[in-house]
Amino acid sequence: MVRTILLVAMLLASVATRAAVGETDSLSNSSNSSDLSSAKARREARKAAYAAEIDDIVKSRNYIFRPVTMQNVVTGNTRSIYAYYLFMGVSGDKVVLHLPVEFTSYVIDTVNLDSFVEGYTATLDGSNWRITFSFMNGSERWLAEIFLSNITGQTRLALVTPKGVMRYLGTLESGATIKKKRRKDIS
Repeated sequence: MVRTILLVAMLLASVATRAAVGETDSLSNSSNSSDLSSAKARREARKAAYAAEIDDIVKSRNYIFRPVTMQNVVTGNTRSIYAYYLFMGVSGDKVVLHLPVEFTSYVIDTVNLDSFVEGYTATLDGSNWRITFSFMNGSERWLAEIFLSNITGQTRLALVTPKGVMRYLGTLESGATIKKKRRKDIS
C-alpha cells in the first residue's frame, strides 16, 4: 500500500511537472520570439555604431595603427608583434612611424621617423576603407596603403619602399582616444 501511494504521488508529480514545463514552453516561445527580434535589433545597432565609429576615425585623419603581425611580402615569414610601443600614427598632415621592418631575410630593424603626409586619399568601397598616402624617409619616398573593414575592424597596412614591401595586420584606433587613455594612466 505504501508502494502504491508513492507510485501515485510520483505519477502526479510527473504529470504536474510536465504540465508546468508545457505551459512554460508555450509562454517562453512567444517571449523568445520577441527576445530574438530585440536581440537582432541590438546587434544591428551595435554593428551600425561600430561602422560609424570607424568612419569617424578615418575621416578625422587622427589615428594610430597598432600592428599584431608583420611580413616582408616577398621573402619573409609572418611574425607576431607583441611590443606596445610599435605603431604608425597619422595626425593631419604628419605621420609618425615606429615599426619593425625586414628587408633582408632574418634581419629585423626598426624604422623611426617623423615625416609629412603627401597625397592623402581615403575612399569607402562598401564596408571597406582604402587609405593611401606617401611620405619621405630621408631621400626615399615610401607609400602607405591601409585597408580597413568597418565590419570586423581588421586593418592591413602595406608599406611600399624602394627596398621592398612590408605588410602588417593590426587595428586602427582614434588618436584622441589614445591621448585620453595616456592621461588617465599618468594621473
